[in-house]
Amino acid sequence: MKKTNSIIVALGIVVASFQALGQDPNYRQNQFNALMLNPAQAGANSYSDISTLANAQWGGFKGAPRTMTLSGNFNILKNFGLGGTLLQDELGPVKTTQFSVSGAYHLKLTNTWRLSLGIRAIAGNTSVNLMDLDITQPYDPDMMSNLTTGLAFNAGWGILLYHKNFYIGASQPRVGKMNFVDRNSYLYVDTKGGYLGYMGGTIPLNSTLQLRPNVVARYMQGLPWTVDINAIASHKIGLDFGVSYQLKSAIGAIVGYDFNNRFYLGYSYTYPMTNMNKVTVQSHEIALRWKFNNNTSRCQGPRFFN
Repeated sequence: MKKTNSIIVALGIVVASFQALGQDPNYRQNQFNALMLNPAQAGANSYSDISTLANAQWGGFKGAPRTMTLSGNFNILKNFGLGGTLLQDELGPVKTTQFSVSGAYHLKLTNTWRLSLGIRAIAGNTSVNLMDLDITQPYDPDMMSNLTTGLAFNAGWGILLYHKNFYIGASQPRVGKMNFVDRNSYLYVDTKGGYLGYMGGTIPLNSTLQLRPNVVARYMQGLPWTVDINAIASHKIGLDFGVSYQLKSAIGAIVGYDFNNRFYLGYSYTYPMTNMNKVTVQSHEIALRWKFNNNTSRCQGPRFFN
């Protein structure tokens, strides 16, 4: 009974943390997170690129979210794209390491419109350090071991309709459940990746300035909807500046610079709109990207993922 009660208390805390991780990283600079949003984004650009993102939320809180992603997106053939993503995510006692491979086929509908269908395979491990919870007596043997999924496999799918100045996509980043395992039993937690939809485009304002709005909506069973809205202005000299808004949750600023249309450096700062802002106001994100192998014969997608 003691073991059962300890585990139930632990899971009450863990499930909330793990469900949040189950939605995949919630970056502000979504243009560098395209493969995590939707495997149909693989090869949707006219070039190949390697990107990295680092996000630190809720500065000042012990166990605050820390996320790092390294991804490569390659237009292998005229109508086929391939991508890979390495993710390390930490939230409280929950730690996830994950690798995924995405592939997408791009169907030509007209001279300017493409429909992309993508799938991804996922392998990773999620562990929970129960001793980090600080909810029981010291040296409680029931709380001394970790829960872990072991090496777990999953899959996701997505669809993307895009044009030079517009896109709309939907995906299910993960379709399967995961099981936590301790030394003596199996503990089942529903951690499906939920569903995701997004849209946006490019609006020319004048000869030197473009506006790139986008909206991303996420749903996961047992959690409220999250909606992220970004509006980024891009100047022809390579300077980006904009704002981000997460519905009823946070506001932020985004700035970036494109060096010779090859190297990009971006930064975002987020301010919470909840009671947490009485304790902390620091959430930071840094993005780096290297573009190469530009193929001008491919359909050019909008700047959300350019």
